[in-house]
Amino acid sequence: MDLGGAIPPKLGRYDLLMSCVFCGRSPVTKEHVFPQWLNQYLPPGRQQTEQARYGAGAYEVTRESLGLDFTVKKVCAPCNNGWMSKLEASSKGVLEPLIIRQDLDLISLQRQRKIALWATKTAMMADQVQQEPLLPSHQLRRMRTHRAIPGGTRVWLGSCPERNPIVTSHTVRIDLTGVSAPGAPQPVGFFCPMKIGHLCIYVYFPAVDVVIQHAREFHLSVARIWPRRSSDLPFPPPAQPQNGEAFEALADALRESLYLYTPEQAAKHGIRES
Repeated sequence: MDLGGAIPPKLGRYDLLMSCVFCGRSPVTKEHVFPQWLNQYLPPGRQQTEQARYGAGAYEVTRESLGLDFTVKKVCAPCNNGWMSKLEASSKGVLEPLIIRQDLDLISLQRQRKIALWATKTAMMADQVQQEPLLPSHQLRRMRTHRAIPGGTRVWLGSCPERNPIVTSHTVRIDLTGVSAPGAPQPVGFFCPMKIGHLCIYVYFPAVDVVIQHAREFHLSVARIWPRRSSDLPFPPPAQPQNGEAFEALADALRESLYLYTPEQAAKHGIRES
């Protein structure tokens, strides 16, 4: 294959052949899944980083690192240093107080939207770490052009009294049953819970139009911020996982408790979103 000249010294062939998942440009560079400003809250020395995926193509990797060097090489420099950098900068002031403290707060609708947008972008990057990402390219491109949260996305917030580990995250592929016509391809969902300091975020992409309810036992531990609520959100919630391990257990239990209904089923039985 003719690449039209010599490969720049700091770029490998992979960089030149890959195109940015958000805009289609080449070459691509490394993009951190989690913001580097979180490094200031890490304890000194090397950290243990865990990456996991459950479902099809499952894996679990544990490695040591200096700082949050969880990166993916699928984003071009203009996106990385442009709109993505601006999104991080505009989100930091909203996220940081919730990450480092557990002060009583009332999160406005505007702040909820900023958190949901940042969480969606971060979950999109976590999805790109997978060998076969699940989110369609048009949703990633609309994130770049319109800062649009994909239709059907749900984002819930929670909190944890234990700040460390600074970041705990995993992704789950979900095969959705009973929400498509007989004989139609089985839709696939994507769940990405993340604990960042005290802040717990749960992002869910169901990939189809559904109405979602979760079990009543979670009403005191998670609160939906996307789709948009009708009011400000008192925070933190009264029920909380006590540490990172409990957060992961709660995230799995929340995912398993979700009830998905087609819009027709929901209308027929008078079911409303949790």
